Amino acid sequence: MRAFVTGGSGHVGGNLVRELLSRGYEVDCLVRSDTRALDNLDINCVNGDMLNPLEMSTLMADSDVVFHSAAFVAVEKIQEDLMRKINVEGTRSITTAAIESGVKKLVYFSSVHAFEQHPTSEPLVESRPLVTDPKALPYDRTKAEAQKIALGAREQGLAVNVVHPTGIIGPYDFKPSRMGKVLQDIANRKMPVAINNGFNWVDVRDVAKSAVNCIERGIDGQNYILPGHWASMPHLSSLVKRITGRRTHLLTVPFWMGYLALPFASISSKITGKRPSFSKGSLQALAIQCRDIPGDLARDQLGHNPRLIEDTISDTVSWLIDKNKVVDK
Repeated sequence: MRAFVTGGSGHVGGNLVRELLSRGYEVDCLVRSDTRALDNLDINCVNGDMLNPLEMSTLMADSDVVFHSAAFVAVEKIQEDLMRKINVEGTRSITTAAIESGVKKLVYFSSVHAFEQHPTSEPLVESRPLVTDPKALPYDRTKAEAQKIALGAREQGLAVNVVHPTGIIGPYDFKPSRMGKVLQDIANRKMPVAINNGFNWVDVRDVAKSAVNCIERGIDGQNYILPGHWASMPHLSSLVKRITGRRTHLLTVPFWMGYLALPFASISSKITGKRPSFSKGSLQALAIQCRDIPGDLARDQLGHNPRLIEDTISDTVSWLIDKNKVVDK
């Protein structure tokens, strides 16, 4: 079996490739410039324009399955045109190419944010409506629209599954992701204040495993929510402390105080040229979320079995230390 992976050099993609290789798949990865997540892996890296379906069709001609994980991920309202081009038109191009090249199955990586979060008091399940509000965050809107495009490709004979991870964390996060940067900052004692709120966090390796399970076990046309476990930011900080042996946060503050700190985060970002660890969009994601995410469908049909959050944090911080991303002071 041969798999074609978009976004292979990203956090999800790098772990997905490792899972595919562990099961004996030959893997072609569509990559850009930063390929650290794929270094020393026995794969075929290819370059091409994801927005060109003819070019993509040629690259995936010998593939049995396509995993489309490439995306523009941002919780802020930034570069909306580029986000739509990558998330929506990129998905349209990949599905078109998969159909033209005779690929049997597509697994599309959506997000839990593609769902309407209200009512937050009810369980978040696969039948929840997708985001349609034009005032919603652009990432939420584009992922919802892209999902409809992916599932629409079934009308032309392509088998499709969609996976919806919650907040992804875990090792091999080279670039890093926003949450990867948060954990790195916590380990380096750069986040002395912990906001008293949290999210449902899922290990990237469990996401990869369940996504690959879609090949044999996923029901055509079905979307699957892949949750992990809810944990607060102070709890994550305390778990990091267990690994490093050093005090991480000094103070836990009410959630609303995070909004007061936004101007300072923005100023710091402008001075350093680095993306802030939190923003208005990330606070909004924490403020409006469903706490009850059972994940029964993925468990029953895909065997989704998320590991303990303690194990994820332990492995992630150990990986950060191994890669010299945690300063020993």
